[in-house]
Amino acid sequence: MTNSPTIDPAQLLVHLGEPGLLVVDTREESVWRQATIPGAASLQVYDYFIPDSGPAGVADMQAAVRAGLNAVGADRATTTVYFEEQTGMISPRGLWFHHYAGLRGGLVLDGGFAAWRAVGGPVAPGQSAPAAIRSGAPSGEGIFNAAVFATIDEVRGHDPARTDILDVRRRSEHDGSFVHPCCARPGRIPGSRFLFWEDLLENGAYRAPEDISARAQAAGLSPERDIIAYCHRGARAATAAYALRLAGFAHVRVFVGSWHEWADRADLPADIR
Repeated sequence: MTNSPTIDPAQLLVHLGEPGLLVVDTREESVWRQATIPGAASLQVYDYFIPDSGPAGVADMQAAVRAGLNAVGADRATTTVYFEEQTGMISPRGLWFHHYAGLRGGLVLDGGFAAWRAVGGPVAPGQSAPAAIRSGAPSGEGIFNAAVFATIDEVRGHDPARTDILDVRRRSEHDGSFVHPCCARPGRIPGSRFLFWEDLLENGAYRAPEDISARAQAAGLSPERDIIAYCHRGARAATAAYALRLAGFAHVRVFVGSWHEWADRADLPADIR
């Protein structure tokens, strides 16, 4: 359908019902049950967070991702479209899991279900069994896409001459004036550039590529450099990664352990204020 990581509702409406097309609702199951895009599967992608990005944590994530995506048939689909109410921090996370699993044909419905209804897209109650990406799945065998993923060791050992670390959290998280109760300490990864993830969205959809590019370059980012994005626990970083991809930044990875994992390591430095 498109080389972009997104699809607009009018495009999806044209292709709805075609063989090989899978639509995945990443909202809460109760909302999906009430009204969704006809035939959409329900997949909970937000609640899973990697325990740590060491070998055991990565193995757990691989098993969780493989089982969840296979349960809704993403492994058998030609094109899979993930959506939420409006484009936010959930459907891009679903797409990130899709790409991490090495699957092709993944997209985000830009503007989400609200935009779908705005163009007159049909709706129907959600049916079939819901699925979730959750810890403890039995097997994660298969080929995974390391090009979208960064571990804590890769962040710690990155080469500043060619790689930028990007913090997409709120400004108060970046400067350390706010810390999530589950985090061991406030602050940011030393040397992090800052670009607030919500500034890459407008009216529930991604901003225009040229707008995203201008904001990224104002933050000191360059399409020629590697970028590792992080947030609290990896969801907002996925939203930012696909925004940057829309703007022509081809080399963006997500540090899925993000600040939560970094803060828990007392041997690692942190900047504040």
